[in-house]
Amino acid sequence: MDALLDSNDKNFIEDLTKALGIKKGEKINIVTPRFERTDGRAISYYPNTKEEYKALKEMSPENLKKVGCQVWDEENGLVSWLYPHEWYMHIPDGLEIVDVMGNTETFKQGETDDDKRFGALSFGFTQQSH
Repeated sequence: MDALLDSNDKNFIEDLTKALGIKKGEKINIVTPRFERTDGRAISYYPNTKEEYKALKEMSPENLKKVGCQVWDEENGLVSWLYPHEWYMHIPDGLEIVDVMGNTETFKQGETDDDKRFGALSFGFTQQSH
């Protein structure tokens, strides 16, 4: 049986332990996604034009990491890079982006998801491996 719980409910902890079958004194660990960067990097470069974003594909992996991009996947000679979350407000409408599922779409400010994990957006671009 599934239980739908509201974390704002005053009985949340009691309802959760009951739903999970946890006995008094037992401990549970709750793991949530990490939203902030873990590398301590402060983002200071913000590309603004489609040309600047297209030029990222020609940068070395070392320099892409320096500007805050993060590797998502490497497969078949392609590297999928994610944009830093701080860039969201600087991405030009109409820019072609590739999401973490490998789908290509067109960026639309305010409509394209701005969710972040580990300080990165869920999209960026692909690049040939160096």
